[in-house]
Amino acid sequence: MRRRIWIWMIGCAIAATLALVGCGGTGEDERLDAGQDSTPSGALDTTSTLDTFDAPDWSSTPSDAGDSESVDAESPDDGLTAGDGIATADGSTADDAVPSGDSTPSDPPQQYTPCSVGTCWSSLSFSAACGPATLDENYSSGKYNVHVFSVFAKADVDVEVTLKRTAGVWNPALIVQDAQGLTLGDGELGVLSAAIVVEVLESGRDSDLARVKLRATSDVTLKILLTSWQAIDSGFVDPLPKEATYTFGLVKDCELPTGQLLSPPNFDPQDVVGGYSLLPPSDPPGLYTKKKDLCSRGTKLLIDVLYTVATNWKQLYPELAPISILDLNECDGADHETHNDGTHVDIVVECATDVSCADIQPAIDLAKLFVDTGQTCGIIFNDDAVQAVVNPYFESQFDYEPWYGTYMRTYVGHEGHFHVRVKKPNGACN
Repeated sequence: MRRRIWIWMIGCAIAATLALVGCGGTGEDERLDAGQDSTPSGALDTTSTLDTFDAPDWSSTPSDAGDSESVDAESPDDGLTAGDGIATADGSTADDAVPSGDSTPSDPPQQYTPCSVGTCWSSLSFSAACGPATLDENYSSGKYNVHVFSVFAKADVDVEVTLKRTAGVWNPALIVQDAQGLTLGDGELGVLSAAIVVEVLESGRDSDLARVKLRATSDVTLKILLTSWQAIDSGFVDPLPKEATYTFGLVKDCELPTGQLLSPPNFDPQDVVGGYSLLPPSDPPGLYTKKKDLCSRGTKLLIDVLYTVATNWKQLYPELAPISILDLNECDGADHETHNDGTHVDIVVECATDVSCADIQPAIDLAKLFVDTGQTCGIIFNDDAVQAVVNPYFESQFDYEPWYGTYMRTYVGHEGHFHVRVKKPNGACN
C-alpha cells in the first residue's frame, strides 16, 4: 500500500449537502441496446476539455503516476490561477504555501483531463446520508473507460471511497477532482490543505481494490472518476474490457440520531403563500421528485420531515427509485378530504408503497423512517402485514397520541401510496 501526501494550500468556495450521484441502475449495455445515443444523458461531453489548471512545472513529478494530457485551458473563476502555482485564498501560490525542509514532499498529484481524450459516462444516482452505501456497475458496452460520480461531502465528516474489481482483467484506480476539474488525487498522490485532505489508502495498481479517504472543512462537491491503471497509463486511450465489473462503495463516518430533522439547503423561508412554504427541488439531485409548485406547499415541519426521510431512504435503499412526492395541498382539481392545512402529503416509492408487492420489508423500513422523525402523526396504507410491524414499532418509540389513535391504518383508496400526516403547528395530531 502506497501512501504519499503533498501539502497543497488551496482556497475553495464550496457548498453542497450529503449525497452521491453517479453511474448505476441498468448499466451501460441496456442503455445502448435500447438504441439511445452512445453518450447517455448526464454524461460529460467527451469532445470538450474539462475546466482545469495547468499544473506547476514540478521537475520531481513521478514518472509512474501515469501519462496525462497537456491541456491549455483558462482558469475557472474561483480565485485560483494557473501557471507557476496554485493560488491560495490569501493570494499566495502553492510554492509560497509549502514550507521548505526535508520533511515536505515535492510531488503534487498528476493533473488529468480524461474526458477530453477518453470517454466518460455517468447515469443514475444513489446517495448516502451517513454510513455505508454500495453500487454494482460494469463497463459492458465497451464504449467508456471512465465512470464519473459526484460526491457531496459534508464538513468535517470522513468519507471513504472504494472501487473494488469484481470481474475482468484490470486494475482499479480512483481519481479525485474538484468541481472545476482540478485533480486533488491522482490515484497515488493526494493533497493535504487547510480546505481538504485527500489520502490515497490503496492505489489499486497491483490489486483489485482502490481506496481513498476524504475530509473537507466545509461542505464540498467533488468528482470521483472510476477508471483503470491501464487506461491511465495509456493516456486514457485504452478502453476497459467489456467483462469488467465493479462495486463502488462509500462510507460516511456520521450518524443521524432519531428525531433529528434535516432541512433542504435550498429552502427559501421567504417563499410563503397562504401561510405555507414551498418544497424546493431536490438538492442534491436524486433524493426525491416533486410535482409543480402549485401542488407543493405545506408547513415547514412537513417539508423538513420529507427531506429527512428522502435522504435516509436513499441511504437505506440506493438501488430503488427516490421518493416521489405528490400532493402536499389540493391542486389540479384533486378533491382530497384532507391536504388542506399543510400537514398532509401523498408519496409513492415503487414496491415500498404498493400492497401488491410480495416483499413488504421496503414498506416497513420506509414507514419506520417516518416514525423515527418523531414528528409524524400517522400513515394510511392498506397492508395489514406492514401495519402489524409498524404500529408496535411506533408504540415502542413514542407515547404521544397518533392520528385517530392508530399510527398506520386502513382507509379506502390507499393501496398504492402512503398518505402521511405530520404534527400541527401546536404539536397536536388530533
